[in-house]
Amino acid sequence: MEEKLILEKIRRVRHRLNIQRYFQTLSTFLFYGFLVCVPFVIVDSVTSFNISPMVFLWVALGIAAAAFVFRLLRPVSLHEAAQTIDTNASLKDRVISGLEQIQHQTGETLTALQLQDTTRKLQAVPVNQVVRYAVPRETQFIALVAIFLVSFSFVEFFAPPATSTEIDFSPQIAAEADTLLKEIEKAKKEADQNEDPEFEELLKEIEKRALALKKPQIAPKEALARMTELSALLKTQVNPQKMAQQESLMSGLGQQFIGNPYLGEFGQQLKRGDYQQAAAKLDQVTEKLPEFEKEQRQNISDELKRGGKSLQGTDLGGLGTELSGAGEGLANADVEGAQTRLRASSKKMRNLSLLKKRNLQLAKLLSECEACKAGIASVCQSNKAGLTYAMSQNPNKGIGKATSAGQLGQLTSLDSTLNLEQITGVQGEGSSTVQTAKTSAEGQQSAVSYKDAYTKYQKLSEDALTEEPIPLGYKFYVKRYFESIKPSDE
Repeated sequence: MEEKLILEKIRRVRHRLNIQRYFQTLSTFLFYGFLVCVPFVIVDSVTSFNISPMVFLWVALGIAAAAFVFRLLRPVSLHEAAQTIDTNASLKDRVISGLEQIQHQTGETLTALQLQDTTRKLQAVPVNQVVRYAVPRETQFIALVAIFLVSFSFVEFFAPPATSTEIDFSPQIAAEADTLLKEIEKAKKEADQNEDPEFEELLKEIEKRALALKKPQIAPKEALARMTELSALLKTQVNPQKMAQQESLMSGLGQQFIGNPYLGEFGQQLKRGDYQQAAAKLDQVTEKLPEFEKEQRQNISDELKRGGKSLQGTDLGGLGTELSGAGEGLANADVEGAQTRLRASSKKMRNLSLLKKRNLQLAKLLSECEACKAGIASVCQSNKAGLTYAMSQNPNKGIGKATSAGQLGQLTSLDSTLNLEQITGVQGEGSSTVQTAKTSAEGQQSAVSYKDAYTKYQKLSEDALTEEPIPLGYKFYVKRYFESIKPSDE
């Protein structure tokens, strides 16, 4: 009976200790969590990181929750509860000794007497006296730190927004992005038709970046930055110089095969740049190899070895190796080995065709991306303040934007009286010049014929062009002029 009473008392004390320590742990580590956030809030308030206060709140709550879970996994033991009773009730280790005797169960008479004494002492000790519920003192510090954090956050997040006439260009930016997105959709359909999964993954990434332009309230500065990143991504994927070199090599390879009676069609497709059809023609030759005579195979072998050798040391060296290998196989009467090499060559040509289509699509997307970027800049500059004003976070109403009320000065008044006066001159001493001009009457023709005038001035122009240092470009225009006014009867 005494054992049951002692254990019941210890368990009640342990229960209250656990609850009190749970609150103590939660408040302590919540205070530590807020304290950790203080330097970050100060840095954020004086910089432009724009971190939401909710982030710091969740960080503090996360730290407190982690500590709380750890405390749940490590509750107060019976020995700790017994020691607390002994300490707070001044029982001088009676409860701890009794708990140990209960656990060992010696059954001795002295032990029973000690348990009776411990039970009598415990009945006189109220649980509230041993463990009192109290508000942890850390809660006071939590309030102070929270006020501090809110004060700093108020400057950036809770202060009334500054008056700004910033214009929302997001609808115009989204409209410019629609054209790019349509081009991306076309490229996705073609990649699906060509069964090019690698290109499809790349297009998904490009589309994801393009869709970011349709974000509400997106600023022109951010939109242009995103377009610059997208252009850089496309430029890393497109290599027009390498593609042009490969096309030149393939065209030269096709020129070598055009004159061959068995590989002529294959060479024509290579020269045209249709590598898909070239691979198909090569497959036809591959299937017919067993039907050819020895002289025919030797002819094909020589052509393949010569063509493969021309590609050695270039970006298409792998294709050259396969073609040369096929030629060697035919020369050694290894028809099956030659067929295997030619099929590998056909596969490389199909891959090259796929790469060519991919590069063309990426080049189109790059061009469309640059056009979209220029369109965004143009749309944002259509406002009277221009793009620079739109990018400003705090537009100034002072120098640079204000204008004078009278830039053109005072307007001249037209309410004036005009008097018409005639002044007669008086001739004085000295010489004077009189010029008399005669004009033909209305409807009459000139006395000098057009043909004579043309002949005269043409001769003068030719002399001037010959004798004077006149630039060649000007001489051309003079001659063209006289050709255009030449009389029709000549």
